[in-house]
Amino acid sequence: MGALMLLAIVGGWLCLKAARAFVRAYQFLDTLPPRQPRTTEGKSMSRYPLRIAGSIVGALTAVVSGLVGSGLFTTDQGNAVTGIITGLVTLLATFGVVVSTEHKVTPLADPRNRQGQPLTPAETAGEDLTGDAGSWEADRG
Repeated sequence: MGALMLLAIVGGWLCLKAARAFVRAYQFLDTLPPRQPRTTEGKSMSRYPLRIAGSIVGALTAVVSGLVGSGLFTTDQGNAVTGIITGLVTLLATFGVVVSTEHKVTPLADPRNRQGQPLTPAETAGEDLTGDAGSWEADRG
């Protein structure tokens, strides 16, 4: 029972450390200037990044299954390691989706561009800016 408690404490501490590291990395990445589009000149880029990621996850799972089959891991240990691999892949995938798509979404509260300028329409002299958009039924006739 004491070993499980120690494992839970260490696991929780590691989760907190990992979360803080992700936040720090995200804050650092948020301050970087926008990247220029990648070119394939002189670089070897894969056209199939999901195949590579799937191959890595499959290889890790196969190694765990091999260790269970050879008797170095018990079935419960193999299931636990496979669960950890799945959890890490899910965490990294979620973080990747957030990082890769957040700059493409305009926030509704206080929308601004990368330079910090507000994204609200400019006021013009002849417009009534009371906020009444009217009704489509009233505009019909």
